[in-house]
Amino acid sequence: MLRLQQVHAGYGGSEVLSGVDLLLREGEVVTLLGRNGMGKSTTIHCIMGQLACRSGSIVFDGCELNDLPAFRRARLGIGWVPEERHIFPNLSVQENLQVAAANFASAQQPWTLQRVYQLFPRLQERVQHAGNQLSGGEQQMLAIARALMINPRLLILDEATEGLAPLIRQEIWRVIEQLKQQGLSILIVDKHIKTLLQLADRYYLMEKGQVVSSGEASQLAQDAGLQARYLGV
Repeated sequence: MLRLQQVHAGYGGSEVLSGVDLLLREGEVVTLLGRNGMGKSTTIHCIMGQLACRSGSIVFDGCELNDLPAFRRARLGIGWVPEERHIFPNLSVQENLQVAAANFASAQQPWTLQRVYQLFPRLQERVQHAGNQLSGGEQQMLAIARALMINPRLLILDEATEGLAPLIRQEIWRVIEQLKQQGLSILIVDKHIKTLLQLADRYYLMEKGQVVSSGEASQLAQDAGLQARYLGV
């Protein structure tokens, strides 16, 4: 479904990504791992069109993305939950969801307000609250729900549970597991490695803008040495 081949990218005169290769098949959950500043978010920004690739290619479902603007990528079926969430602060929960509602891929069972409220009952309780009246956890729920409202075929989550209270974090993991069971393809970045490796099918491990290891998530979960080398503080 998604393939990155020899992607180079950076900011100004500095190169951040140095030949990144990544493959995500339909229905898979793939995690992108690495310490801070290793290029994970930059990779996502390239996929979403927030940063241009200097060379290499990004292909989604057979369509070359390199020259497409961000909104065209969303219309192809890529939903993105950025680390900053970007909730519309003065719109209500329902308005935040309605503004994103679309079904460009003609999904047979599209996401609706009713479906996302079933997934996130807390949002239904806050339906008339403005975005800036929500807690951080509620804003993250809203960001995920809003991404689902475009009926994505691929959902990208950048720091899905960063800074959230343990109970809210468990709720987010529950939802991601449920989306996985429904067959949604997911690319996820997060720091909670143990939970992430239980959820993901495969991993890519980044160091200084390059993929240094990849494989089955279950294998990395058992490799304490590799985790300590590339993920330890």
